[in-house]
Amino acid sequence: MRQEKIVEYLYAKKQAIAPKALAAEFQISERTLANDIKWLKEIGANEGFTVERIRSAGYQLKVLDNDRFRSYLMQSKQQEQVDHSSPQERIKNIELLLLFHEEYITMQQIAEWLDVSLSTVKADIKQVEQFCTDYELSLFSKAHYGLKILGTESKKRRAILYLIRNTLHTPVLTEKYKEFNFTFDEAALRHFLQEQLQKNQLKISDIVYENIVQHIRLLSFRMLQNNTLSNDEAAETTIIDGYERLTEELVAYLEETYDLVFSNVEKNYLEEQLRGKFTVLENGDGNQQLKQAIEKALEHVDRQYHTEFRKDQGLANALLMHVAPLLQRLYTGHQLENPIIEDIYTQYANVFNVAMVFINELNKDLDTDISKDEIGYVAIYFAASLEKQSNQVIDDYQKIAVICSTGGGAAYLLKVNLERLFNNAEVETFALNEMDQIDASFDLLISTVPLEQADFEIPIIYTKTILSQAEITKIEKDLNLLRESQNKVFDVHQFILSLFADEWFQIKEQSEDYLTLLENEGAHLEEQGWVKQGFKQSVLNREKMIDTIYQQGVAGPHPMEQAAIKEVIDVILLKKPLIYREKKVRIIFLINIKKDHLNLHKEISRLMIKMMDDPMLDTQLTKITNFQDFKSYMKSLMKEG
Repeated sequence: MRQEKIVEYLYAKKQAIAPKALAAEFQISERTLANDIKWLKEIGANEGFTVERIRSAGYQLKVLDNDRFRSYLMQSKQQEQVDHSSPQERIKNIELLLLFHEEYITMQQIAEWLDVSLSTVKADIKQVEQFCTDYELSLFSKAHYGLKILGTESKKRRAILYLIRNTLHTPVLTEKYKEFNFTFDEAALRHFLQEQLQKNQLKISDIVYENIVQHIRLLSFRMLQNNTLSNDEAAETTIIDGYERLTEELVAYLEETYDLVFSNVEKNYLEEQLRGKFTVLENGDGNQQLKQAIEKALEHVDRQYHTEFRKDQGLANALLMHVAPLLQRLYTGHQLENPIIEDIYTQYANVFNVAMVFINELNKDLDTDISKDEIGYVAIYFAASLEKQSNQVIDDYQKIAVICSTGGGAAYLLKVNLERLFNNAEVETFALNEMDQIDASFDLLISTVPLEQADFEIPIIYTKTILSQAEITKIEKDLNLLRESQNKVFDVHQFILSLFADEWFQIKEQSEDYLTLLENEGAHLEEQGWVKQGFKQSVLNREKMIDTIYQQGVAGPHPMEQAAIKEVIDVILLKKPLIYREKKVRIIFLINIKKDHLNLHKEISRLMIKMMDDPMLDTQLTKITNFQDFKSYMKSLMKEG
């Protein structure tokens, strides 16, 4: 069924999709995707379509025969069944069905629609109720009639967009929405929107552009079904000329094309969707005030995390351009979804807290919870700043000693490669018997053999004689962690391994719920004097706000603000996985490091990502029976990069 889903996905997008993005959407390799596309081209000739490779753009669906293609889609839908192995997929489909149905629908009808048992649907309803609560809606039950979702139209649209955009690869849609898909010309809308953006000199990112197209698409569908906003759902706003002109042009286009009639309330709603999504800073006074507010917020972050973000003028400028529309989105209640949020959240967990603290400090008085997706956008800016700082670390070293016991050509090759890496530094090589010539005038010692730290007054890192790209990357990591660490001898792999300890490793056959487990472990760390008081509650607050459960059941909980007295990663391996917020938890890395160790947190995240990427993870975890088995597995992951 995956190939059919790829066709439906490309048809819905109405544009070329890059192979990497398409493969990621379906969680397959680009090689597998290429094979799928080849198969689709073969069958497409008889089904009224083909998939073309557009140069520098990606794969795009081209319909050759509308009747045959529509027949193919109908047959595909009839054959499609909800994935019984994925309760999350099934539950989200139930939510979508209820949102699209304006009349009552019984649980038996839902069961038949999704081809599952009535008892399965009954078991899922509790999570549907929670979803409704999260989106300020309510699930109403009426005897002999069934279920119905109640709430304002604006809240329903927000929930529907979330489900279609982020959760379901192939949602089970109603016949009315399928019919709408065939009549709605998204390509024409995109062309018109691009013309208007150029005409009004408005700048917009690709992600936000997609967001607006989806908003307009859903707005059109809901209005065609007579699901319109009530008079109290969209307040009058202060008009910005660019937004006003764009809104008027879009309304005129949609009214003419689809025979819609926009009320003032719907016009205001559409304008609010456009508001806060463009880079527009026209007010000079407001611009200056925002600059000062960002500077103060960065100063607050630096005090809390012992960082130097305030010195990065490029970061401040980038945040200024991003924060202006972000604050407007928060005020109007139309936050953006982030299609790459899981990648950001996993790879840059070290700066996610930083982004949250920055936003909260910047806008203390706003009584609105910022979404995980919006935090992710801000976190990227802080991650980029850290990367920039990492690159600058190399320039701090002006004179480097290198010990290479093999000497000769190997030592010369190592020297040349290191000079290319440290292009501003003087690099000298020494044999072991020349160590006494290395004095405090050197900034750094790089060695290919083990040394006694007591013999030197300068920091030491280790490398191999022949520098591969992986080894060069490791040197860069070592330098970043060396700057954060009090140790003078540094090796990133050895340092991370030293954070694991037998006394802080346990295997649980049976366990309490996820939060209770974290509460007990946090309390234990406090009692043993490894963390400052308040660590436990900070971890719980962090998880309740936005959990740190990643792919494959790997979790990396940590406090809002690190408070280690002694650094350690408390590891809990669960023989029977826990479920928290519909996510499986198999292994927990409770991270306890010092507050200024953002690069260390990043390297811990890298190790966890290596674990998530292991196709044999379940088998590997099953094999672990003691701490030594666990440590051996960690070493094997490090060897892979």
